[in-house]
Amino acid sequence: MHRKDIFWSHIKEHRLAYVMGFALLSISSVLQLLIPWLLGRFTDSLQVGGLTYDQAVRYAVWMIAVGAGIAFFRSTSRIYLFRLSRQLEMRVRGDLFVHWEKLSSQYFNNQRIGDLMSHAISDVGVIREVTMQGYFNVMEAVFLIVVSVIAMVSSVNPWLTLVTMLPLPLLSIIAYRFNKRIMQQSTDMQAAISDLTSRVQEFTAGIRVVKAFIQEKPERELFTKDNQRAVDMNRRFVKSNSLFGALSSGIVGFSFLVSVVMGGIMVLQNIITLGEFVAFNTYLSLLMGPIENLGKVVNQLQRGKASEQRLLEIFNTQPDIVDDEMASPDIQDLEGGIEIRNLSFSYPEATRPSLHNISLKVPKGSSLAIVGRVGSGKSTLVHLLVRLYNPPKGSVFIDGHDIHEIPLRTLRGQIGIVPQDQFLFSSTIRDNIGFDPKPYSDEQVEEAAKVAQVYDNIVEFPNQFDTALGERGISLSGGQRQRVSIARAIIKKPAVLIFDDSLSAVDTITEDRILEGLKSVMNKRTTIIIGHRISSVQHADQIVVMDEGRIVERGNHDQLLALNGIYADMHHKQLLDQEAERQDGHEKGSIPSRLLQGGAGA
Repeated sequence: MHRKDIFWSHIKEHRLAYVMGFALLSISSVLQLLIPWLLGRFTDSLQVGGLTYDQAVRYAVWMIAVGAGIAFFRSTSRIYLFRLSRQLEMRVRGDLFVHWEKLSSQYFNNQRIGDLMSHAISDVGVIREVTMQGYFNVMEAVFLIVVSVIAMVSSVNPWLTLVTMLPLPLLSIIAYRFNKRIMQQSTDMQAAISDLTSRVQEFTAGIRVVKAFIQEKPERELFTKDNQRAVDMNRRFVKSNSLFGALSSGIVGFSFLVSVVMGGIMVLQNIITLGEFVAFNTYLSLLMGPIENLGKVVNQLQRGKASEQRLLEIFNTQPDIVDDEMASPDIQDLEGGIEIRNLSFSYPEATRPSLHNISLKVPKGSSLAIVGRVGSGKSTLVHLLVRLYNPPKGSVFIDGHDIHEIPLRTLRGQIGIVPQDQFLFSSTIRDNIGFDPKPYSDEQVEEAAKVAQVYDNIVEFPNQFDTALGERGISLSGGQRQRVSIARAIIKKPAVLIFDDSLSAVDTITEDRILEGLKSVMNKRTTIIIGHRISSVQHADQIVVMDEGRIVERGNHDQLLALNGIYADMHHKQLLDQEAERQDGHEKGSIPSRLLQGGAGA
């Protein structure tokens, strides 16, 4: 659904609330206009010498009463309208997060984290400021200007009002001239903030690499450059904003000067009374603040328009991975039989296909292993199985259903995947293992940890399963992160289990224990294992070897060794590496080097 605006849709939805806020503000503005009238009457009474003590007290009481009324209705209207702006802020930020959840991983591949953070915080904050201060100032200024001018014309002198107001239309001309400049500078300022946020996020995420390569000084220089650019963009915006404000104040001040000179002459000529002169200038002083605020509102509206356009660009980005029209809500469970027919696939930004004419059949409950060089298309294949990218229709089937017929919730709920990057959330170990809409008991979490061979490590922590992890699980070793990811996948008891090179960070002994523990989980469950170690895949029912997006060999372990091809070559090289490790271990004290390395993976 195409979204056309953010501001007006919110105002339309809450129009009655805005009308009530405007009504309260109008009462406050009307009460403000009583102040000049009371001052005028007081001055005239004082000038003719007819002011008594009781009248003076009465005027004072009226002033206090009017002031209290202004304070009450003005503060109430601000609370009323400002609450609406906070509701809009919460709503837009919530809608933005929900929309991001709908977008595919391809969208995030092309976005910087700093830009996304800037949209969610800075741009949404600008939207709030516009609806909070901008609309409030516009309402107050428009009402005060209209009512004050009517009062000045009717109760003082129309010609004096006309001459005094003549310079004010220049504000519209100045606002028009500054319009595009302020909007462009606001866009540049937000972009500079995004760059600075991205720089900080990248630095903090890669702090270990920065320190390991002694790159503190270059990183500091890059940060200083982005920081200075953000300051420069902000200075340009402030400069334009200040110039606009100064010109607006100058025009208002000139109107005040005209009022004093012309009004003084008219008092001397007895055209108006001294009280009317005082009232007129008090009316004008009431207008100075709102008129100057209109200048600020112009800037706020331009910033708001720029932020709104950036947010609308996100909202109008349509997710490319959604439930297909042919998706059947009746498909609630999967058994795990997979068939791939003549599958070819290219990434949107790629110049050549990543997969060429792939055909596979994996019966339910069986295991498939995929091996091959880096970049051969192994991970791409499993990404298509969970529709992180869309495969062509008629190419991927599960339980005889085209994958496009299966609702995404069912498909991803019935497939457990252990990805390469082992991403963990900044929460407890328990929350990371039980990361699923369905709640799990402590016993289920512990059992999954035992199968993944990470239970013994977890119970050594002071808080055990309630241990809080750092960002991306950085407080765990690489092997521990992988095993927690494995536990997170197997606790779901899905119909299909996918291990995407998920044993690379553990030593071979731990790998053997994990594979042994997984036997009970993999029993009667379709399993796909992507790996580089032959030891990880050799017991699979079916093994395929991929190279440059094609299946070049297939069979079981013994059949592939007999082919004496790529698989056999990988097997022989790994045997030689293991023999070299054993020889090296004997030379260092008869301790196998893989055991020496086991601590890192454990």
